[in-house]
Amino acid sequence: MLSEIAWLLALSLSSVLAGGASTALIERAGPDLKALLLQPGRRWCAGTQVFFPGQPNYATLTTQRWTSYEAPSYLASIKPSCVEDVKKVVKLCADLNIPFLPTGGGHGYSTSFGQLKNGLELDLGGFKEINIDKAAKTVTVGGSVTFGEVYEPLYAAGFEIPTGSCTCVGFVGGTLGGGVGRYQGLHGLVIDNLLSLQLVTAAGKLITVSASENSDLFWGMRGAGFNFGVVINATYKVSPLTNDGQVQAVDFVFSKEQNETLFKTLASLSGTLPPEMALLTYVDYNATYGGIVAILDITYPGPKDEFLKLIKPFTDLNPAYMEIQTIPWNKLLRQLGFQLNDLVCVKEMQHSMYSVATKNLSSPDYIAAFARYNQLYTDYPDTRGSTLEIEFFPNQAVVAVPLGSTAYPWRDVQAHVMIQMSFTGSPTGAAATAANKLAQELRTAFAKTSGYDQLEIYVSYAHGDEDPAAWYGKDKLPRLVELKNKWDPNNIFRYDNPLPKKYP
Repeated sequence: MLSEIAWLLALSLSSVLAGGASTALIERAGPDLKALLLQPGRRWCAGTQVFFPGQPNYATLTTQRWTSYEAPSYLASIKPSCVEDVKKVVKLCADLNIPFLPTGGGHGYSTSFGQLKNGLELDLGGFKEINIDKAAKTVTVGGSVTFGEVYEPLYAAGFEIPTGSCTCVGFVGGTLGGGVGRYQGLHGLVIDNLLSLQLVTAAGKLITVSASENSDLFWGMRGAGFNFGVVINATYKVSPLTNDGQVQAVDFVFSKEQNETLFKTLASLSGTLPPEMALLTYVDYNATYGGIVAILDITYPGPKDEFLKLIKPFTDLNPAYMEIQTIPWNKLLRQLGFQLNDLVCVKEMQHSMYSVATKNLSSPDYIAAFARYNQLYTDYPDTRGSTLEIEFFPNQAVVAVPLGSTAYPWRDVQAHVMIQMSFTGSPTGAAATAANKLAQELRTAFAKTSGYDQLEIYVSYAHGDEDPAAWYGKDKLPRLVELKNKWDPNNIFRYDNPLPKKYP
């Protein structure tokens, strides 16, 4: 520590002598971060790598963010190969006030990440282990494992686990906010299957977090976990494959003229879904069909005859296209939805995301939003990658978990409405401005009919401009703030929809 202080004082003196402003370390003297990380006395583990923007293959050697909109900026990336180096990085950044961000899958898209400027990326790409204990019925995944990477090994072992809807999202990152997905009616949220975590704290110490060790923090990690440390790995319970791992699925395309009957039918099912049935609707621009369409996929891991009865309200609408298939669980995310997963997972495009959690499914709002998206596509062709997504998932196993048992606040949600704006060109240009304006107006409209008294948002789907009470719930915030001040008093983990230092 004394050597670090001496280094920092020397750096400050050299900056003053050179006429440099007395500002934050990284913003003042970025090139010296390179010298700091490459000091011979640093003694990183064999295999730990340090990268710098501008060097060949930087983008392929480090974890890149899914969206380039309001992105953080880095002067360096470090990819540790051992836990000790993660501890060293956290301690170094805390001691020298270096802004940093741990990255797993790189899929987080809140604009709050953009507040990190000229910092250090702590790339967890070296932590890719997937260990299945068949006897204990558990799986342990490393901090950068994605949802898509667990499917094959779990399926081969005869197990399943709830995940998010895209293969490219980090498993741990997708857990910490709650983890909603198609199988939540059967198994609950991803956090409801979480047993323990190995966590590097703000003090640079490795601890176990579970119901029996650091149980207060275990409560907070399940719903607000990105505020408290760096997860090295996490252990989850897994379940035997439902219906022998065979999932009935259908993909529909509905034309512009059919949108009203589709949304009325969708809303009529509110509160009636069996725990196995999940629906995901997209509004998007499809050149094959000459413009705006609505795509609906439905999954049901059960008998086909039951499935056909359940989807009859939609088949009776005479969709423009329909494809029914049986998909093994391990192929579900990649084959469903006309195999759109690979397109959705393309990185470094501009996505500006907004969302609303709803207890009511309001067909008039969906119909109005469909018309406004159509107008946006017409007026601004550069926005035709934008979508409106409605995740209508069952919640029987979600509401079965006591509300107070985790930090996750919104267990009675019926649907998550995701207003995903995507555009080319300048992030401040006419297309981007129009898209963001529409998204904000739709967020307000959906919130008014959501069935809640206030704006409620699944924190992992937040835009980043909302009040923290919308992410964490006003009833949960006092306890979360207390935990934050205990475990991260200097607020070094502050870039992912951060907790306030005081509440109220």
